[in-house]
Amino acid sequence: MKITPIIGLEVHVELKTKSKMFCNCSAEHFHVEPNTHTCPVCLGLPGALPVPNITACEWCVKLGLALGCTPNETSFFERKNYFYPDLAKGYQLTQYEKPFVINGKVKVGDQEVRINRAHMEEDTGKSVHISEYGQDLTLIDYNRCGVPLVEIVSEPDITSATMAKDYLLKMQQIIRYLGISDADIEKGSMRCEPTVNLKIEDNGEVFYTPLAEIKNVASLTGVQNAIEFEIKRQTEEFEKTREVKNSKNKTTRGWNAEKAQTFLQREKEGSADYRYFPEPDIPHMEFTPAQIEEIRISIPELPDQKIEKYKSVYSLNDYDSSVIATDQNFADIYETVVTPQNRNDKIKEFAKFVANLFLGAIKTHLNETGEELNQSKINPEYFLNLFDSVQKSEISSSAAKQVIVESYQTGTNPVEIAKDKGLIQVSDTGALEKMAQEVITANPKAVEDYKKNPMSIGFLIGQLMRLSKGSANPQMAKEILEKILNGN
Repeated sequence: MKITPIIGLEVHVELKTKSKMFCNCSAEHFHVEPNTHTCPVCLGLPGALPVPNITACEWCVKLGLALGCTPNETSFFERKNYFYPDLAKGYQLTQYEKPFVINGKVKVGDQEVRINRAHMEEDTGKSVHISEYGQDLTLIDYNRCGVPLVEIVSEPDITSATMAKDYLLKMQQIIRYLGISDADIEKGSMRCEPTVNLKIEDNGEVFYTPLAEIKNVASLTGVQNAIEFEIKRQTEEFEKTREVKNSKNKTTRGWNAEKAQTFLQREKEGSADYRYFPEPDIPHMEFTPAQIEEIRISIPELPDQKIEKYKSVYSLNDYDSSVIATDQNFADIYETVVTPQNRNDKIKEFAKFVANLFLGAIKTHLNETGEELNQSKINPEYFLNLFDSVQKSEISSSAAKQVIVESYQTGTNPVEIAKDKGLIQVSDTGALEKMAQEVITANPKAVEDYKKNPMSIGFLIGQLMRLSKGSANPQMAKEILEKILNGN
């Protein structure tokens, strides 16, 4: 029996505009006194009229363009009707028939995931469950109600839980590069609802299991675990019942992170259940070709573009390129240090040198302190100085890693730090020959070992390095020792 998961993702992203989607209330709702950022519009009071937030609409189009989507010539908002306590109006303003952008794609590893649509809507309020006075109570905080929300709907092109997680990471990365949202899943500014079913090939027959949409997944790891559980559950259910997909057996399931399992919530509604119809108080919206082009121009260089540039211009490998491009701030600061203008003659060597320091010593320091890379602490000239010293064998590669962190912390030229710490390598031939002769005289047994096995020269090199207090150029030390020992 061959099993192929069929996974689609609906990703909801709260935009970080100052005001809400259809009113002037502040969109800030984290750690705010409940129900203080509300008005008649977001509370759905009679007679209140919605006015679209144009910045949010533009950001939705911007995200769509970054995902390779095509803007619709005309879009409009619709009412999605359903009752839920934290939905003040009894309907949600969203887009269904004519979203702002459609038909895009994003690359995940070596595969492409098609984007069906990215549409604009408003967020709901928040239910808060408490126990007080011996009762279980549910309170409603409407501060989040009406916050701009973009929903990105993928086609069911994802084939594993790991790929789903990678897709979300890629989506999060692009959104952060655009600067339109923090896309923080743990805070709830980015939320995901996977839809899962299976293609099962058994004895020449092909079956499709019923669709299940999973709600309330609050972390990237949770998404992966929920999908893995659902694949296992559907496989076992099919083996018992042989039930296959039809129009009536779609279900919505919740995710219990503590038990690491999904559970049935309700039969899945279809579009007819929501009774979509155009919002009568908001006219149709149109972005002109000139406006679309203006939005397109505002899109920064995206991660995939940076990765290709690092590989083609700087000859970095796939891993280094991908890690540097993961965070926009990290990538931008790296590029301020490594530019063709800085080192035209050795740009590739210099780029690799800087990448090693950024991804090695500096990143380790940032991980230990919990800090982000700080532009003000990076001096491109210092990296050039250090690179020149390493190229001249004045400073070893290991010493360079040591002094660059202190330079980042103190703002001091790393070459000066190396001088103060006695890390400048001795490359003076006369001085090294004198030390080499002293080491040979003091270690006759090691000399005899070398004559039997030249590979044992490492001991004598170590003694010379010890005598020089680590300041000798190791390569020159080896060459001089071999020259003397071989009688040249």
